[in-house]
Amino acid sequence: MIPKETIEEIRSRCNVVEVVGSYLPQLRRRGSTFKCNCPFHQEKTPSFTVNETRQIFHCFGCGAGGDVFRFVMDYEKIDFVTAVKILAERAGVEITYEGGEPENSGDKDSLFKIHRDAAAFYHRLLMEGVEGAEARRYLEERDLPLEMLKEFQVGFAPNEWDGLMKRALKKGYTSEQLEAAGVVVPSERDGKVHYYDRFRNRIMFPICDPMGRVIGFSGRIMNKAEKGAKYVNSPESLLFHKSQVLFAFDKARKPIVEARQAIVVEGQIDAIRCHQVGLNNVVASQGTALTESHARLIKRYADEVILVLDADAAGIKAALASSEIFIAAELSVRVVTLPEKEDPDSLIKKSGAEALIERVKEAPSALDFLIDCLGQKENMGTEAGRMRVVQAAINLINQCPSAARRDSMIHRAADLLNISSSAFSQDLRRDQRKQRPASRRSENEQPALSSQKTYPRQETSLLELLVHHYHDVHPLVHDFLPAHYLTDPICRDLLELLMVDLPEVLTASFHDFDEETQKVISRIQVEESRAIDAETLPIELAQQYILLFWKRQLERDRGALVQRTDLSNEERFKEVTCIKHDLHSLSKGWSQALPILEARLHTDL
Repeated sequence: MIPKETIEEIRSRCNVVEVVGSYLPQLRRRGSTFKCNCPFHQEKTPSFTVNETRQIFHCFGCGAGGDVFRFVMDYEKIDFVTAVKILAERAGVEITYEGGEPENSGDKDSLFKIHRDAAAFYHRLLMEGVEGAEARRYLEERDLPLEMLKEFQVGFAPNEWDGLMKRALKKGYTSEQLEAAGVVVPSERDGKVHYYDRFRNRIMFPICDPMGRVIGFSGRIMNKAEKGAKYVNSPESLLFHKSQVLFAFDKARKPIVEARQAIVVEGQIDAIRCHQVGLNNVVASQGTALTESHARLIKRYADEVILVLDADAAGIKAALASSEIFIAAELSVRVVTLPEKEDPDSLIKKSGAEALIERVKEAPSALDFLIDCLGQKENMGTEAGRMRVVQAAINLINQCPSAARRDSMIHRAADLLNISSSAFSQDLRRDQRKQRPASRRSENEQPALSSQKTYPRQETSLLELLVHHYHDVHPLVHDFLPAHYLTDPICRDLLELLMVDLPEVLTASFHDFDEETQKVISRIQVEESRAIDAETLPIELAQQYILLFWKRQLERDRGALVQRTDLSNEERFKEVTCIKHDLHSLSKGWSQALPILEARLHTDL
């Protein structure tokens, strides 16, 4: 168990705006709160709100909400204890456990530690070890400066079957944990399972998550004549999903936000070289195909992607395929064409950084690049060749969700292909009609609202009023509104709690509540409802809500009288008449209603 005092210290040191802002740099102040698009569902109008005063967040679109721990839990998809550990490390708080240190297990925390220690081991061997001498010579020949090797924690895996494993076992890790981390591989011999290092005799590039924590590795051979793949990457694991990770993203994230632009290259050395010469908004795909997850990751921080891929046929094909993915994510895409047999690393070394910077500045749009490439490949003098290029342009434009951008692309394609924009639009619409039955929608595009539970608006608004104007409103609600007049169980329980405790208890005991209650708590705390009239005093508004709930309760009581079989018609008539009289009095305002409320409350007592 982590002591509650430690959790509260971590909470006090981790400002929710700063933590959320480190994940979502687009978070901006809007009045008394901070807002941006929600990271948990797709939306175009920001409904994700962070309240710095109350240290809480809430999305009015999908209902996600909570404190700083809940945000890290939901964003990182981890449990509460792991979130506490991450924020403790961020805040510099040492955790002392009640009952002693927990045993290492295959959870995310132990995997992070294994990767951190493995990266340190590989880096130390490269920088100081006798075993790393050849790797140091290789990197010197590649002209990679020492400071860049240190910044990216480049390392070397020794040419040993169990070099890493022996050291890891001595540190207390188990073979099963090392296998779960992907740094060792199991092998069965003589009916027994043995383990050996996955990476041997390779330059090691640590792969980090957006927070800079090592989650995997990419190992590169030094000798082209050596047998085996040029690169060996970590396998899929609890931490590492290659379809969602970009090399150097942790270092490029802030420059990407500042430029609103991400430059994507293929290899780690290309990315490191770009960072060396000041192109700090560069990330690498690590030779794997770019995916929708990569596009969504970049879309959080940038409006434009510039692809700098190899100039060979495979690189051109990858650029075209990647362009479709990024355009579908509503990103502007441009493509850099490199000289034949050059990559960013070789071009910078040969011609200087300006050679690449100029090409980036002058890079054509993905549409221009496609038409130019296919125009050189196809015989544009024939109808068949020309139509293949037209169809390829239509396929690309069809990926764009924005009608305005699609219109601009249509006019540009029509100009380049020397056809009328109206004819091009007709072909585009025909193609859309063909594809409509098979139209696909990614998981993240599914509306999050369908599964969101809704709560009575007036009940949550009353709770908001209590939280934000507690000392003004509490006496009235306490004296004149029975909690059971609220129909939603969660709202009712929270009202009962606020009748005996200050609103601060909602934050202090946040993780003692179930997840649905946490969502309501975050909603009522994050900001006052837009339905609240700014010209009405909190006390007057509380009176209106109290009368509203009384009217609803009396209407329910009147409906229940009709169903009662234990009353005579005369008794039923008398009761119904009394309720009608009281409802009439309640409709005349607080001063007229007050005697009725007092009389009924006194009768109930």
